[in-house]
Amino acid sequence: MTALIVILITVSLMGSALWVLPSKRERQKMALRMHARKCQLTVQLTSIDLPDKWDKVTNSQKTCAYRYIRPKTVKGFGPVILFTPYEVWKYVKVDGSWWVSKEVPITQAIHDGMMALEGIADAVEVTESTVSVYWNEKGDEKTVDRIASLIKSLSEVR
Repeated sequence: MTALIVILITVSLMGSALWVLPSKRERQKMALRMHARKCQLTVQLTSIDLPDKWDKVTNSQKTCAYRYIRPKTVKGFGPVILFTPYEVWKYVKVDGSWWVSKEVPITQAIHDGMMALEGIADAVEVTESTVSVYWNEKGDEKTVDRIASLIKSLSEVR
């Protein structure tokens, strides 16, 4: 009887320890975030306010931002440039399903990066000090590499 009680206590402690361990999906997210750090990107759990089609209201969406902080802020940059994967009536169509809040010169690297993130990213934001890609981390390390190359290309936008 004593052995049965010891076994029962041991099994319950092991079950409690296994319950605390991260799930497979959480381990994948951690691996993506570590790979992003190797690509010199910062990762932030945040929310973004995205405009609706008619730009009347904004929808707040919880997401993850992979962000590149520019070494020097761009003076006189102007308003934030926002790329959305859906139509907003006063935005300009880039290619595919991407729309942008203000006209920017689209290089081939930016074009290829935007097409690679079609259906993956929720938004891309360019400010005077940062370039951010908002997405839900449904991808692999190749996706993070594509995000990093797009961010590096967009960081050259003045």
